[in-house]
Amino acid sequence: MDSILQGLLDLSGVNAALVVDGSGHLAAFLGKAVYDRALCEQAGATLLKAVDSLQLQQEDWETVAAQFTDGKLLLRSLGASGGTTRFLVVVADATLNPSFATVALRVAANKLKKAFEGGGVAAASPVASQSGFGTPYPAPAAAPRSGPSESAAVANTGVSWSKMGSSVTLTGITVNDPASATFLSRCTKELARAVGPMSKVYVQEAIRRLSPEATYTMALRAKLVEDLAAQIEDGTDRDQFLRAAEKL
Repeated sequence: MDSILQGLLDLSGVNAALVVDGSGHLAAFLGKAVYDRALCEQAGATLLKAVDSLQLQQEDWETVAAQFTDGKLLLRSLGASGGTTRFLVVVADATLNPSFATVALRVAANKLKKAFEGGGVAAASPVASQSGFGTPYPAPAAAPRSGPSESAAVANTGVSWSKMGSSVTLTGITVNDPASATFLSRCTKELARAVGPMSKVYVQEAIRRLSPEATYTMALRAKLVEDLAAQIEDGTDRDQFLRAAEKL
């Protein structure tokens, strides 16, 4: 994997290349100067929040390009393999050639997809290393799982559903069964039609109001829908959400 990321790092203007999984953990990274593991992990967690918001609006996105004060950010979906969703991220300065970078990102993404799908990369115990250092850093341990199914992964930082059509992460909220995870994911998406990407925040706050332990179960379904509907100001949007929620 390092050789693939090195190909991106060799591009003029690229400062770091990361592979981030659906839980916000680094699967691998290569970085220059200050782009050490701690900074890349922080960037990965922040990017995952943006990805969650993006996928609520458009599930089949492939590439995102963003510009900030000191440079550019390129993000490409690697899809899901082995039950894990991954994303390729390139952090660059203002000297990056967008045309070259887009082609290189596509080529690298295709190689990484094949590596993950073919078992060429050990997804269960990934290794991340920093450019210029000979010793690899072990990646963080996999998030603990709760319940009988792998559809819901419960970690200290929240809950993610990587086997849904898109991944939705609710920070600090736990579920104890796949049905609850599925409902929350779909409910969050339906609410997004009325309130946009902030739907995750609405759902998180509603669950905390209804459950002191911030744990959602299907017994709270009716109260949760009622609480969320009350947050929608537009009457037409509210009615559409309620009708959609009845079918979930």
